[in-house]
Amino acid sequence: MIVVAGAGIAGLSLAYELCRRGVAVVVLESDTIASGASGVATSYLEPRLGHTAMRVIERESMLRWPGYAEHLEEVSGISVGFCREGQLKIALQDDLKKFHKDLKARADQNEAFELLTPQAAQALEPEISKNIAAAAFLPNVRWVTGKQVCQALANAVKSAGGQIRQGVSITAVEQTNPQLALSTNDGSMLDIEKLVLCTGMGAGAISGLPVDIPQSRAVRGVNLIVDQSGLANPLTHLIKHHRGHLCPRENGQLIVGTTYEADETSLQPGPDIIEFLYQNAAPILPKIRDLPLIKVTAGLRSKVGDGNLRLGRSQTAPKIYYSLSHGGAGYLRAPVVADELAEFVLHGTRGALTGHHTHG
Repeated sequence: MIVVAGAGIAGLSLAYELCRRGVAVVVLESDTIASGASGVATSYLEPRLGHTAMRVIERESMLRWPGYAEHLEEVSGISVGFCREGQLKIALQDDLKKFHKDLKARADQNEAFELLTPQAAQALEPEISKNIAAAAFLPNVRWVTGKQVCQALANAVKSAGGQIRQGVSITAVEQTNPQLALSTNDGSMLDIEKLVLCTGMGAGAISGLPVDIPQSRAVRGVNLIVDQSGLANPLTHLIKHHRGHLCPRENGQLIVGTTYEADETSLQPGPDIIEFLYQNAAPILPKIRDLPLIKVTAGLRSKVGDGNLRLGRSQTAPKIYYSLSHGGAGYLRAPVVADELAEFVLHGTRGALTGHHTHG
């Protein structure tokens, strides 16, 4: 039996790939499905720019996402909210230098975009400010509804024979021969073959882990969820700007995000953070303060060291694996990372795409 610790996007996508390979899998989640950062992420799918191995992973994941979304919906019976409307990238006068630098990089890397006049952008989204100075349409950007993706994966895991135990956390790990012994908060003991840590910030609460498991730091992300159904023309595109983003959701909701607050661990953001998000959004969507505030969400992104993805296993306890430092890109990378990490956990083979980021 393999235990996956954490029922966010990293843990559930891996668990499903292991189940599809005929392995007995138990997912242990200290809270509920997608109760951490995975449940509050904007979950848009946009590869970063650059000439790195990570960009290769992300571009391949983008190619896989349409089929991945269709498959998850088919096996789970749950819509994952896969949206294809694309991104409207806009800039105010003060942001023009960064805007054009970004578009030059996209052109150099053959990333598709269409330069728009401000008037053309306003024709697409009539509620945005008439003061925007430049705009571009990125047709290949997608987004999903994170919680629905995680619930679909949870259903898929159970349909494939796996187990998900919510409200159960690992308190201690002991290396035995030839297995691992896990102690949990409900007093039970589990003898297992392998353990994969997909817990984000939660790994630090487990005693007995080897010292070479990477230590995560928190980067808080806060979003506002507002009701845009009262607008004459509710937003339909993901809007990115220098100060943040606006992402439409089902039922007339709009995500207004987001913050990147290093080492901030409180999930109760103060009024100053809420005001910061309003101030960032108002020059782009002038009516933002008129929209009813539904809720404020906060999550802790997990990052290790330089922030790059960390996949691998312990050198001193080779039955313990980890999938950490997904930052804000866990959803984007899931189709590739889960597939290749499952092969590594079962067979020790490093995939061509994730090999540069696999340690141990």
